[in-house]
Amino acid sequence: MPRGIHIVIFLLAPAILASAVTARAQIDPASLPAHDAHQMLLIAANPYVSDEPSKTKFGKHTPYEGGILAVDVYFHNDNDSPIRINLDSVQLRVGEPHGARQKLDPLSAEEVANRILLRGDKEPTASRLPRPLPGEVPKSGRGKEWNEFDAVLRSAAMSSDVLPPHATTHGFFYFDIDRHFDWLSGATLDVSDLAFMTTKQTLFLFEIDLAPAVP
Repeated sequence: MPRGIHIVIFLLAPAILASAVTARAQIDPASLPAHDAHQMLLIAANPYVSDEPSKTKFGKHTPYEGGILAVDVYFHNDNDSPIRINLDSVQLRVGEPHGARQKLDPLSAEEVANRILLRGDKEPTASRLPRPLPGEVPKSGRGKEWNEFDAVLRSAAMSSDVLPPHATTHGFFYFDIDRHFDWLSGATLDVSDLAFMTTKQTLFLFEIDLAPAVP
């Protein structure tokens, strides 16, 4: 390939990536009631807290049926520099009203599928909070239904850790809240460990109050 074509492709790559990422996000994140914005970055959250929208998004099986919160998180970058997102730093702070709140790490798609399709909910009234780390479920116990549900969860999950300049991306995070959807009026989604990729400058903590987004 001629050298000139290589240069053109290199220069166009960021713009092409930004267009592809933005195309995935059809909702204006600024229109979502639960959001936080500073340093020209906006992060918004759309929690799925009822059965109907959950089935519309995920199909026959949903995180909601297992007492797991699925929250679609939007990132909109108005800066001229790309931003690195540490997906492992995203946490949900939730607790009983007027009580102490605890920080929950997100579950993987595999953990969500295991809890709903393999382990069941033999004691729906028993508390799972705080919970131990989940054990490994033998792969021999999985089937077609598990594989299909896991694929749906993975395809919806937030996977990109790079947010191009002037672009929007989004994806789901899953949190086991033990069916305490009524606690979300006092919950926040915390996003830390964000940094501009060109300067390595870190961004301040984002705290998204979920109360405006829940009934």
